[in-house]
Amino acid sequence: MLRRLEPQNPSELGESEMATPLLKTKLYIPSVRPELVSRPRLIERLDEGLCLGRRLTLIAAPAGFGKTTLLSEWVAGCGRPEPVVRFAWVSLDRGDNDPARFWAYFIAALQGVQTGIGEATLAMLQSPKPLPAEAFLTDLINEITAASLKPFALVLDDYHLIKAQPIHNALTFLLDHLPPNLHLVIATRADPPLPLARLRARDQLTELCATDLRFSSSEAAEFLNQVMGLGLTGEDVATLETRTEGWIAGLQMAALSMRGRKDVTAFIRTFSGSHRFILDYLAEEVLDRQPSDIQEFLLKTCILERMTTPLCDAVLSLSTSADSQRILEYLEHDNLFVVPLDDERRWYRYHRLFADLLRQRLQREKPELVPEMHRRAGEWYEQNGLIAEAGRHALAAGDFERAARLIERAGWEMLMRGACLTLLGWIDAFPDSFVRSRPRLGVIRAWCLAVTGQIDRAESCLSNVDVQQMQGKAAAVRAYAASVRGNARHGIAFAQQALEQLPEDNLLLRGFLTLNLGIAYSSSGEPEAASRALNQAIELSRVADQIDLTLAATATLGHVQDNQAMLRQAVETHRRVLDLARDLDGQPAPVVGMAYLGIAEVLYEWNDLDGALCHVTKGLKLLELGHFVTYLLFGHSLRARVCLARRVLDGAQTAIQQAERLAQDDDFAYMMAVLGGLRARLSLAQGDAAAAARWAQTHRWTDEAEIDRACEAEQMAVAWVLVAQDRAGEAMHLLARLLEAAQTAGRIENTIKILTLQALAFQAQHNLDGALSSLEQALLFAEPEGYVRTFLDEGEPMARLLRCALSRGVAPNYVARLLAAFGEEVEPASPAVESLIEPLSEREIQVLRLVTAGLSNPEIAQELFIAVSTVKSHINHIYGKLDVRSRTQAAARARELNLL
Repeated sequence: MLRRLEPQNPSELGESEMATPLLKTKLYIPSVRPELVSRPRLIERLDEGLCLGRRLTLIAAPAGFGKTTLLSEWVAGCGRPEPVVRFAWVSLDRGDNDPARFWAYFIAALQGVQTGIGEATLAMLQSPKPLPAEAFLTDLINEITAASLKPFALVLDDYHLIKAQPIHNALTFLLDHLPPNLHLVIATRADPPLPLARLRARDQLTELCATDLRFSSSEAAEFLNQVMGLGLTGEDVATLETRTEGWIAGLQMAALSMRGRKDVTAFIRTFSGSHRFILDYLAEEVLDRQPSDIQEFLLKTCILERMTTPLCDAVLSLSTSADSQRILEYLEHDNLFVVPLDDERRWYRYHRLFADLLRQRLQREKPELVPEMHRRAGEWYEQNGLIAEAGRHALAAGDFERAARLIERAGWEMLMRGACLTLLGWIDAFPDSFVRSRPRLGVIRAWCLAVTGQIDRAESCLSNVDVQQMQGKAAAVRAYAASVRGNARHGIAFAQQALEQLPEDNLLLRGFLTLNLGIAYSSSGEPEAASRALNQAIELSRVADQIDLTLAATATLGHVQDNQAMLRQAVETHRRVLDLARDLDGQPAPVVGMAYLGIAEVLYEWNDLDGALCHVTKGLKLLELGHFVTYLLFGHSLRARVCLARRVLDGAQTAIQQAERLAQDDDFAYMMAVLGGLRARLSLAQGDAAAAARWAQTHRWTDEAEIDRACEAEQMAVAWVLVAQDRAGEAMHLLARLLEAAQTAGRIENTIKILTLQALAFQAQHNLDGALSSLEQALLFAEPEGYVRTFLDEGEPMARLLRCALSRGVAPNYVARLLAAFGEEVEPASPAVESLIEPLSEREIQVLRLVTAGLSNPEIAQELFIAVSTVKSHINHIYGKLDVRSRTQAAARARELNLL
């Protein structure tokens, strides 16, 4: 009866094994019992609300007034030729106060009406750090509206168990913007904090309350005499109906108590009191009349939210399942407040009112049994792979040691698989003093906080970890936090410290730490060191058999290659991640989203905007499962760039806002710099030049400021604003410093972008020679990997400069392709291969490739295992055959002739 959320395309999307499973039985529409007391007057009012197109039906009454029974009759359409609408159902419980879980069940119910609906929203709901409800509900509302579904209603039963204000707020938003083909139905014991007055004023609400639901005299008589088979007189029925005020549960309990009694009239005559007293009295009457084995079963199993025979056997410590199965069948047959949750009668639950009574009785009479029952239930859940339920029962049993061991044993793997929300929920349930006494729990909590973007809280958590053997793991968290914040030097220092302190056999954490060391090296402008660290992390992860770490390290390597303008190699690396993930049993892990984003960035640069958007969407869906904030920020910024390229300004605005909401609680220096630049571009695209100018003025640095990766990204955006606003003179000094920093750090992609901006700045100052010189250098770096959007995003000024470059014979084939991307028809340059004085030999072509890649003569000699003098000889022959005089000219000529 358990299922996990599954994406539509199992070859591409998936989730962690540790993701919280959904119980199908919560979506089960209760069946109508044959002994039903039909209520046509109420069914007519419910149908009226649908026919009038009202948004909400609210059935609010205390426990035991027949809310669920009435709705099940209405949904079944008893006595009607055909149903008015289709229905979906969710039976809520206290665990659904987690917004992600609540909306996951909500969408799962919708999917019972329309397969596949809400898949995009489901991905968002797996985030440990939830997104604002308006964000994912807007997508869901639009999808339901666009699907043109036939009218349907969704029932939320037992909504009074929902106490979380964020859920109430989100449901209010949904009601305010409800699709016309959706009708909501809420059954609850008390009015929910929703805008009921506004809905009433607009005639958008159908209401049934306790006064409506209570049995009339005729309905009470039908229930007591026909359903319960008591054969009471009219006077006895009237007395009982008056005493209970038509309260259905009270009537049922009274009827159960009267079974087998000889003097029924005397019982009815003395039957009185408030609901609480009635409940206590009848519970005692019903329970005390059951055989001892039934009473023991009821008390010991009442701790369970749901029951199935093997679980009951475990809690009762039975060696055979015969007794549990027999008792469950007996309870259902005798209407002892059990509700079947499936058609196969495998799973049951107690009527909630009855369960409350049983738990009160258990706590009052046998409190010493409670921890033991929870312990047994937890063991059964753990053995059956239901870790979240196992943890809940361990905590309910007060068995903190066992729960802690479970977390400490599985925590690191759970963290890599994106199960941070579950981990944090468990750890937060412990007393603070207990967590402080177990440094491992403190470090795992810190890791979860850091990975979910709560950097400040993570560092605060580490302040309580002072045990020597945990210092390596604590330093690892600090290394990760420093890398996220863009402080590469501290990230490297902490990582090296942690590696010195961690045991050699802790392959998982050493691999994860080496991965972050690679990220820090990349940020600090050491791409070769970054690649070495990442390859080492990949090897460690393979030895440790940690596939999630292998995927993450490989995808990170692809991003490093992209930053080095190795676009084709980056795509190959990211595709290895996808291939590796597809070969696994089950679905790809959340970290695979990193590879989708890497491919998306390259596709964007190659001007494949549709492909880029598709891969961004897939990547974000996966990353939201694990809530990897850094890459979520990157994904939203990339979506914003695609929207800007398409002139979809509202979409760009939304993407930037989503990213800013994610980053608002902590310091993500690099990504905030990127987002600032995007917002400035958006401001100019919207015609708000003043806003862009204010941002640029606020974020301009001083000459003394140190240039790091985050600062470089921000100041490139500042320079772009200055050039775009005809302030090229102010940008020139800034661009010169940026260019020097990017070249020194080996950030080739940024070097291309800075040279492009520098070319535009020269052009704005009417320095055509300077503009063409900078452009030619940019083209030299960009042509081998096919950069397009870097030039296309600069609009008409760049097109004008490219036309001039073409007329001067600068990289004619490549420039022609770029102008074609601008929509201009250009005669392609002739290949001119036949104009070679003499064809190049195979060895000369090998040398030419390495020359074009920027290798020095000694490096070429080492690569090809030849002498440096031989390299020089080959280069001289290449110059002669290509009729050039320098390496730059040779590389450009080779591209023109398509020799590489």
